[in-house]
Amino acid sequence: MPSEEIVEAAESSHASTASLPRLLTDDERQKLDVEVPVSEFQRAKLEREAQKNWDKFYLRNKDNFFKDRHWSKTDLEELCPDIDFQKALKYLEAGCGVGNMLFPLTEYFPNWQFHGFDFSKNAVKLMDDRAAEMNLKVTSAVIDLTAVDDAEATKFPECDLVSLIFVLSAINPQKHASTIAALRRFVTPGGSVIARDYAIYDHAMLRFGRGAKLEDRFYVRQDGTRAYYFTTDEIRELFESNGFKAQKVEYLHRQTVNHQKGLSVQRIFLQGRFERVE
Repeated sequence: MPSEEIVEAAESSHASTASLPRLLTDDERQKLDVEVPVSEFQRAKLEREAQKNWDKFYLRNKDNFFKDRHWSKTDLEELCPDIDFQKALKYLEAGCGVGNMLFPLTEYFPNWQFHGFDFSKNAVKLMDDRAAEMNLKVTSAVIDLTAVDDAEATKFPECDLVSLIFVLSAINPQKHASTIAALRRFVTPGGSVIARDYAIYDHAMLRFGRGAKLEDRFYVRQDGTRAYYFTTDEIRELFESNGFKAQKVEYLHRQTVNHQKGLSVQRIFLQGRFERVE
């Protein structure tokens, strides 16, 4: 299953802007060196079934797996000190899942317009049901960000602020550039994309077992969902080659402890703000 969020309490945290977040131990390096990718047939099958596997994930877990991202307000304010969040901004959660980023923001900024899309119909329905229960107006749609057509691109206004939270990593890296180009269609000129995702040498990357590697830094979980692990230089280049200017890109280090299991692990994510240029 996805290990996207930190379940344990963070005992310590810091940010860094180095090209790589940390050095590997000899054992970690050896593990990565001997990993063998799965067959081309298996990779193609997972690509075809990507949407189905996420639909199954949300059918099985409903909206109980990921926690609401209440860190979002603080992070947005730190990443975007020049934005007046009290204005009636148009906000889009791209790859919204069940709305774990969107719903906390409705509490903090009730004057915003809220929009969300995902390629899992089950996820979007769960988000719609929750919005209805909370009597919130949220515009939603089922859209595959890797294959946006003209009709889908007009379902939402160009937004002032777009979040892309643990979305790009679930997509085949061969489609990353076209995905960012498609995302640009939903952002107003001068608007910003806030991205957070997995980073290279994260604990989750290093614990994949035999038969999980698809290609370099791209893995499949037991439930068929996939995860790619980025460098900051890589994601900066992706955005800047597709109509954005990087305002800030950094690694986020979280040393987390599960006291019940007696485990301490090093989680590494990356976070960035990217502004759409004309």
